[in-house]
Formats: sequence, C-alpha cells, structure tokens
Amino acid sequence: MKLNLLSQRIFMARPYFGPVLERRRYAFSSSASAPTWEGGVSMVQGASRGIGLEFVRQLLERNDKGYIVATCRNPSGAPGLLELKNKFPERLDIHQLDLTVESTMEDSAKSIIDKYGSLNLLINASGVLSIPNAMQPETTLSKVQRSSLLLAYDINAVGPILVIKHMWPLLKAGGGSGTDKDFAVVVNLSARVGSIGDNSLGGWHSYRASKTALNQLLQ
Repeated sequence: MKLNLLSQRIFMARPYFGPVLERRRYAFSSSASAPTWEGGVSMVQGASRGIGLEFVRQLLERNDKGYIVATCRNPSGAPGLLELKNKFPERLDIHQLDLTVESTMEDSAKSIIDKYGSLNLLINASGVLSIPNAMQPETTLSKVQRSSLLLAYDINAVGPILVIKHMWPLLKAGGGSGTDKDFAVVVNLSARVGSIGDNSLGGWHSYRASKTALNQLLQ
C-alpha cells in the first residue's frame, strides 16, 4: 500500500521552549470491514494533565458524537481525567499506558480493537523535561548524566513511535471514516528546542536530544 505523507510543523518565535505540534496525515482509505463510528474515534496518549488533558476535554466538548480513548501511566492518580469520565461516561474510555513498558501499548491496542475496531486520530501528548530526584534540565555540560539521557530518550522518542506502531493497524482501518476528513491523523508534540539548526542557547541536553530524535523518527 502506497501512502502519501504530508508533514506540517508549527514553529514559534524565539525564545520559545514549549511544545510544537508535528502532524502526520496518512492518506489511506478505511477498511471496508471496520465499523464506522459517527464522530470518529480519537486516542490521546499522555492524557492525565496539562496539554494532553486539555486535548481530551476539547475533543469531548467540541464534538458531541466522537469517542475518546485516553491513556496515561497512572489513571487512578489523574483526577481531571476521572472527572471527565464522570461527565462523559459513554464517550470516554481510560486505559493505563506506560511509555517505558511496551506491553501496556499492546494491551491498549487490543482493548481498542475489541471495542471500536479502528482509530481516526492519535495524539501523542506526553513528554518529560524533569522528574524530581531523577532528572533535571542540564544548564551545563557537567550536569549531563547517562541516566537522564536514556530516560528522556525512552519517554520522549521511543515511547511515541512505539505507540504509533501498535496503533497503526487501527489507523489504517479507520482512515477518515465517521469524520469530515479523508484520512487518519497522527499528532506528536515536539519542541522548538529540538531543532538542531536553531540551537544557539545550548543546555537542556537530554530534552533537546530526545525531541530531535522524535522529529527524525517521524520523518
């Protein structure tokens, strides 16, 4: 199957260090055997708080017919997400997914297959810049640690591409069915600091490198 891939990036004026949307549009027809869900089926990975949680909220409130699958590492510790579940019990499903444990991605994919059989939108929203007592943004080269580099790469680059890998059959099955689009959409949150050519400030080595890797993995 030949796929026509269109890349679109949104860049912010310097000195912006926040997320950048990198969207992939995969133009393929939905499978004739896949069920069509009015309003479409969307998945938000990293939905416990921040931008991911807001994506879930907006998808639920702006489309009163769409279905949302929200995943995060610890659903029981995500009060905002649980509040949305109480408000939209029929249209929101919550699954546990840990970007460092591939089996949780497989389990989520199986659950989506069993209930919906397809996906029309995948948003990879999670990422890590710092973790108390484990990982902090490096302000000098002397603060770079192997553990931080590997952890940032695991969560910011490896995890998202593996999620796409496991959701790929669902996206192919869904295409744009039930929506106003002709294709399925994959959205990944990158960052301006992941740009090699635009790096004049230095620092944040682990985060910068992992976001650069994410951009390359999605080319």
